[in-house]
Amino acid sequence: MKHKAFFIIILTLWMAWPAMAQDTLTVMQYNLLYYGNYQSGFADCYETNNNTQRKDECIRTIVDYVKPDIFTVCEFGATQALQNDFVRHNLNINGATYWQSDNIINYAGSNIINHIFYDSRKMGLKKHVALRTNPRDTDIYELYMKTPSLAAGDTIKLVCIVAHPKAGQGYESQRRALMQTAMDYVNQYYPTDNVLIMGDFNMYSANESGYRLLTQTYSNPAICFMDPVAGVGGVGEWTNNGQFAQFHTQSTRSYSDECFSSGGLDDRFDFILMADEIAFSYNHMRYVQGSYHAVGNDGHHFNMSVDQGTNNAVPAEVAEALFDGSDHLPVTMKIAVDAHLGIEDNETQGLQATVAPNPASDRAVVSFFNPSQGEVQFELYSLQGQLLQRDAAAFGEGAQQYELALHDVIKGFYLLRIRHSDGFEQTVKVIIQ
Repeated sequence: MKHKAFFIIILTLWMAWPAMAQDTLTVMQYNLLYYGNYQSGFADCYETNNNTQRKDECIRTIVDYVKPDIFTVCEFGATQALQNDFVRHNLNINGATYWQSDNIINYAGSNIINHIFYDSRKMGLKKHVALRTNPRDTDIYELYMKTPSLAAGDTIKLVCIVAHPKAGQGYESQRRALMQTAMDYVNQYYPTDNVLIMGDFNMYSANESGYRLLTQTYSNPAICFMDPVAGVGGVGEWTNNGQFAQFHTQSTRSYSDECFSSGGLDDRFDFILMADEIAFSYNHMRYVQGSYHAVGNDGHHFNMSVDQGTNNAVPAEVAEALFDGSDHLPVTMKIAVDAHLGIEDNETQGLQATVAPNPASDRAVVSFFNPSQGEVQFELYSLQGQLLQRDAAAFGEGAQQYELALHDVIKGFYLLRIRHSDGFEQTVKVIIQ
């Protein structure tokens, strides 16, 4: 995951993405710092120092700047009335009427919850499931694209998992347990779907077991979440480490006033991670390279308040809103959506390759359609971009099969690139167990 070669492969795949009708989704995740929660003694946050009306002003400024299509939040007060007011005061304003949400689920009975808001012109919400985790539920939202060009019955699915495990040193095992619950659910219900997992993870390092569980394949070989900044130096021992200054999301201020955390920007707590399906464009969605960032982080405010001096990342009013509205920076990314499904994709892909069995063990058969007579190469790569084996053979035109020998490949998650001498190519996910 740390190797740049891996991201060179991704870049190559992105460049090969067909030039078809597309839309782009902007996703934003934001910890709102006890939004609307004024319970006495609760984290020393009261109406006087964490006023909802003032926070609303800040949120409107940030939303207007980022213009998200999907807006997920943590630390949202657990009342339906608050959700309704949030939509009315911050989203469906200035003539907008399309922002929607869903009813609150709160099995844990927490004072603060996760939530989602989305542009209903582009997406619909099919399902909302809450997993009972500690100390708060983990929420799973299954969205579908409303794309006019889709054939009847077709859809493009995006699953957003919003998680907020317990903060603090010493709770690493509890955070891992929450992530394991989420991974188990994805394994069971969404193993090959477009999935994002986001939230305030409260993780201090890439070596924390919960982060490794999400991003390494040895625990869940069928699923792997990618960190968008892994190839640009964003993964490592990021807490209070100036080397990771441009990736920090907490805290927005260098001093404390009871409710807000102090110390300036020195922790990377907030994440949006993507399933390999999005990273490698398997299911009509792909991550837009370079679009992931912490809003308001210019890399020059390590251990400083986000609005201190000049902020080169955002306008001054946005930096001020980030400072006043929370002690976290939101994180955002873009996803390109391919609006075409079915036969149009098959014609574009050409090879139409599949691998069976998948997961495989010592052998697998690649079935594909050869558009013209010629040589076809089969290249197996690790997630780190290492070429493990290369085979080649000559094939005639039409439906073909090729048997891959996998005896010497350890179990895990791999990419098989199939290349035809005339320029056709396709990459297929292969799981070896």
